[in-house]
Amino acid sequence: MDGNLGVLTLIPVVSFFVLAFLTKKCILSIMASGLLGYILYYKAGFFVPMMDAIQEAACDGDNNYIVIICLLFGCFVQLLRESKGAIAVGDLARKYVKSEKQVLLLTWLCGIIIFIDDYLSILVTANCVLTLSDEHKTPREMLCYIINTTSAPVCLIIPISAWVVFFSGVFGQQPEAAVVGDSAMNIYYHIMPYFFYPFLCVLFVPLVILGIIPKMGGIKKAYKRVAETGKLWPDSSNAQNQGDEMGEVFGAAVSEASDNEKEVKPHLWAFVVPMAVVIVATLILDDILYGVTIGIAVCFLLFLPTRIMTLSKFCDACYKGLEDMLFIAVVLVTSLFYRESINLIGLPDYLINVAGPYMSAHWLPAISFVLIGLVCFATGNIWSVPALCTPIILPLAASTGASIPLTLGAIISAACFGAQACFYSDVTLMSASACRINNVDYGIAQLPYIAIVTAISFVGYVIAGFVM
Repeated sequence: MDGNLGVLTLIPVVSFFVLAFLTKKCILSIMASGLLGYILYYKAGFFVPMMDAIQEAACDGDNNYIVIICLLFGCFVQLLRESKGAIAVGDLARKYVKSEKQVLLLTWLCGIIIFIDDYLSILVTANCVLTLSDEHKTPREMLCYIINTTSAPVCLIIPISAWVVFFSGVFGQQPEAAVVGDSAMNIYYHIMPYFFYPFLCVLFVPLVILGIIPKMGGIKKAYKRVAETGKLWPDSSNAQNQGDEMGEVFGAAVSEASDNEKEVKPHLWAFVVPMAVVIVATLILDDILYGVTIGIAVCFLLFLPTRIMTLSKFCDACYKGLEDMLFIAVVLVTSLFYRESINLIGLPDYLINVAGPYMSAHWLPAISFVLIGLVCFATGNIWSVPALCTPIILPLAASTGASIPLTLGAIISAACFGAQACFYSDVTLMSASACRINNVDYGIAQLPYIAIVTAISFVGYVIAGFVM
């Protein structure tokens, strides 16, 4: 059967965004849109291939690696919450942070400082500032925007992360990239000035915080909601905040908990030591999975002997953390099924064929940025789409005389755009979970800011394409 159905390949993508906007149900939107892809391709015989694809998605090794990390992160975060270590961090920061702008700038700085891993950046930053942001009545949409925007972009800009290793490896395998550098890392270093989108993301955030860029779209509505009702999150995010009163300061809610909760005195070391262990272990072992696993073990060794937790409470916290992350795990599995669906009907090939006639030397970097970015945004496939497109685009760039460094920078920017903008990418899901907000609510709220940065980046690649 023909895997490319022309303009019909856009139906699953369009249906996903329509359903996501109307229902705010991410899993329903993903599954229904993936189902449409299989119906388009297999017609009446769609059922068995679709079920096989779901089974393969559930057994995919790379996807399950991310799922396991998310589940363990849930345990670790819940342990930190139960230990009250995050409250001690908030008490310390409270001495110096006196306004909402200062809280948000602190959030931005944390995202820049913790550049080792995007997951780690999200985890640490959210746990450090969530209490403070709630006290200053910051909508969760705004907090999530800052945390997400300073995770993946910073990991690309400061070249010590899994992103860097992956992309330098992909680019280093291309003979056309040899004109940029004599090794994979040298290639990466030389193309960093052309990371327009990541740099703009990081610079855009303080402009939003300081009000130079006005509040707009979903963020503006979120601030209006807080002013009128005191609710820090929309009603569709209530499930992520069970146990908290609407609009109540999180730290106050904790302090007014049950008598058993009051027995636990906040200790700064209960937060700092496990976090430091995770960071150091991740650096030494070069794998965030090992880092967070060791962090959980350290929590066990610290919290039980010091009577911060009983064994029963420790286990209950781990179960609660797993439960909190089950939604992300299901979304990751279903999104892999959705990716297979749109790959089956030939969406990437269709977009490349449509853009092909415009691939001149001057326009190629800008079109590559838009094309790869849209596919990443539509599929949530942040890693394999750039890896698959690079061997197609670089020979085309070399044959047309386009700038190789600029084209490589556009590919990196496109992947970063997809990671930040896609409603169900791993970093978006992790950011939304850490900020305890529905990922669709957050995804819709950030769209105006994403659109502005994307437009500026596109113009930058157009101008650079004609100049270089």
